[in-house]
Amino acid sequence: MSGRTALVTGAGSAIGAAVSRALSRAGAGVVLTDRDGQALEALAADIGSAGGQAVAVPADLANPVSVRRLVEQTLGAFGRLDAAFNHAEVGEVALAMKYEVPSMRHGGRVVNLAATAGAHTAVAELTRRVALDVAGSGVRIDAVAAGSEEDVATAVVWCVACQVPIGR
Repeated sequence: MSGRTALVTGAGSAIGAAVSRALSRAGAGVVLTDRDGQALEALAADIGSAGGQAVAVPADLANPVSVRRLVEQTLGAFGRLDAAFNHAEVGEVALAMKYEVPSMRHGGRVVNLAATAGAHTAVAELTRRVALDVAGSGVRIDAVAAGSEEDVATAVVWCVACQVPIGR
């Protein structure tokens, strides 16, 4: 995933942090977002000390202006958005995809995970509907089921890294 950029929402959570570290180890530059800027800065420093590249961008995923700015800052920092992992509430996942997908003009991968067990079905249905809406655009959208931090991180890296077109 060298030269690729991944945006991780919910990066302040244990699962989000594990996904961020795994994407970085796979070679991606990572944009970390959550409401807690202090936790994001610590994670960015941890990824940097391990040789990765990470930028902390606190954002409120319930606020459209904040989400738009998040994607703009991602593009400003890395020049592209190749992948996104959305670990949030259903409405926040929908809003994140609204801004992420159009920014993946060259093709990209979005992987969603419900923030709560009760929201899993809603996030899966949202993922299915948006995936159908963008079929043929070069953007692939998947959902992963909750599991251990490492299991989710492994699944996300597989969804993103194993399906990124070569030469883009």
